[in-house]
Amino acid sequence: MDKELIDSAAGRSLCDLRLTGCNVVDVLGGRIIGNASLSVKNGFVVGLNDDHEARESLDIGGKYLAPGLIDAHVHIESSLLTPAEYAKVVLPRGTTTVVADPHEIVNVLGYDGMRFMLSASEGLPLDIFFMVPSCVPATEFDTSGAALYASDMYPFLHDERVLGLGEVMNYPGVLAKDRSLMDKIAFFSSARRPIDGHAPGLSGTDLSAYIMAGIGSDHECTTVDEAREKLSKGMYIMLREGSTAKDLKNLLPAVTPHAVSRFMICSDDRHSNDLRDEGHMDHALRLLLAGGIAPVDAFRIASLNASQWFDMRGVGAIAPGRKADFIVFSSFENFRAEKVFKAGKLIAENDRLLEDFSARPMTIRDSVNLKWLSAEDFSIPDRACPIRVIEAKPGSIITGSGVEYPRVKNGLCVADTERDLVKIFVIERHSGSGRIGKGFIRGMGLRRGAIGGTISHDSHNMIVAGVDDRSIFKAAKHLNKLKGGLVYAVGDEVLLDLPLPVAGLMSDRNADFVIDRLRSFEELFAKEGIANPSPLMTLSFMALPVIPSLKITDAGLIDVDRFVPVSLYAETQDKNEC
Repeated sequence: MDKELIDSAAGRSLCDLRLTGCNVVDVLGGRIIGNASLSVKNGFVVGLNDDHEARESLDIGGKYLAPGLIDAHVHIESSLLTPAEYAKVVLPRGTTTVVADPHEIVNVLGYDGMRFMLSASEGLPLDIFFMVPSCVPATEFDTSGAALYASDMYPFLHDERVLGLGEVMNYPGVLAKDRSLMDKIAFFSSARRPIDGHAPGLSGTDLSAYIMAGIGSDHECTTVDEAREKLSKGMYIMLREGSTAKDLKNLLPAVTPHAVSRFMICSDDRHSNDLRDEGHMDHALRLLLAGGIAPVDAFRIASLNASQWFDMRGVGAIAPGRKADFIVFSSFENFRAEKVFKAGKLIAENDRLLEDFSARPMTIRDSVNLKWLSAEDFSIPDRACPIRVIEAKPGSIITGSGVEYPRVKNGLCVADTERDLVKIFVIERHSGSGRIGKGFIRGMGLRRGAIGGTISHDSHNMIVAGVDDRSIFKAAKHLNKLKGGLVYAVGDEVLLDLPLPVAGLMSDRNADFVIDRLRSFEELFAKEGIANPSPLMTLSFMALPVIPSLKITDAGLIDVDRFVPVSLYAETQDKNEC
């Protein structure tokens, strides 16, 4: 207990800052408090309309004052930025707190990856809290770079920035009462910590059993009916607005006045160019307001509700005892964070940081270790029968599952751009085992060459899709040379790349460099006539074997609906696989 704060709240000592002329968005009382004053001491709110004296006073001229925005679930690694560079992009947008699940880097580097993210985010003006990744490895169907067991998690439980257990995406493992997974859930349940869920399409008795395990939130709802069932069974729902998965608008009919307290907003996976060009939680908030959600309710969803689910009592509202994290804006109709205060200090104004900051220098080991490859590794023999095809859907991480007869040349299955069928490969990159999963995909829109990356959720093996083996081989070799990254190659020429040497997931350069390079990719893809609006982001989710329906890992194709491996070669008329 800070006695100095008590004295300031009681009016016995001078405050640091007094804001006047405020229309306060009161998410606790459910109203707008007009012509209000606010007092701040040592980074905390100590008074609301208490007329305290302060060393500094600022009249905001009748504009609105609201709590800083909270991202309830984010993988910072998906921005391709380290935590410090990520903070520089989202703070001017009004985001003052995020709850990060470092699932990506921990699947690559394990315990060391978790420690890296904790250290790299320490002391930043953006509050970054963490959930401990629950599924490392994510499933038994792919090869991750590490494993994290319940016994490994104990040290993190004592870190004040660690809140609970991250998204439990292995829902079949929960239903089967997998011992290792149950140990992790029991560990955090006994500590009375929140446990996040990940259960796309789960319903009925399976959903009830999943919730009975102690899991209390979900960010994978895509339909109103799904959200309503999960709400009725006691879950918090995170409205997701990412770069690929954009579910918020579809779920708005479920956001009724009676259910508002059970919703949060999250980005999950969002690229840095989208963060800067379109926005972060401010973009999600604009969608809520434009969708007819009452203004105070919209801000509850964007701030207070996350603080309650995660038991972050110091953030999420403007009230005595809460951090002085707030945003100033002029209207709900055209919401934009004009000023951003963090711990009582004006840190950003008009989309611009007022002071630069950086993280302390850190090193991390190389994480791309491939067995020697040859062009022949990417050939797929024809067996005179149909093949299974991953059906990618732009704007969604859910895929379909199709069956097609392939185009055949010299006894090999080859790409067919007329039908938008291209080859796809997942190459194990952690241990140099040489394992390669081979398949075909529709929906990438490639007309020539190959694209690839070392970002492939969730084990983050190398993933490459392409029209011809020469380009595919070049893309894979170049990614190995970069020690991780993104690439577009045509033949023996690399048209564009983005090095991501930090675990093969994040750049060691600043945000401007990454965003400029991503824009260059967009321009190049448009010039090449690629129909998919975000082919690299789409590609990164094709190895995620916990999202229906057909995915590919270094072990091959996975039927996610049945949660079993399947052959590339489909059944013939006699029901036997080729």
